[in-house]
Amino acid sequence: MGGETVILDLNSGIYYGLDVVGARVWTLIEHATSVQTVCETIVSEYDVDAETCSRDVLEFVNQMRDIGLVEVTNGSRS
Repeated sequence: MGGETVILDLNSGIYYGLDVVGARVWTLIEHATSVQTVCETIVSEYDVDAETCSRDVLEFVNQMRDIGLVEVTNGSRS
């Protein structure tokens, strides 16, 4: 898909496209890790500062949670 990763929500039949960084975050959160660990990895692999990365990863995870594609544990939104 031209460098894009596609996720299919089997419940709704909706496809979601992820760019390269989104796909990397998706891969990292598949392994039930913390947002902090995801951000540390992304900051080490891409040209992004920690604050921006944290904000963007939290937004991504929260969006995925809101549409039912991920579960957030420990009662936190991170």
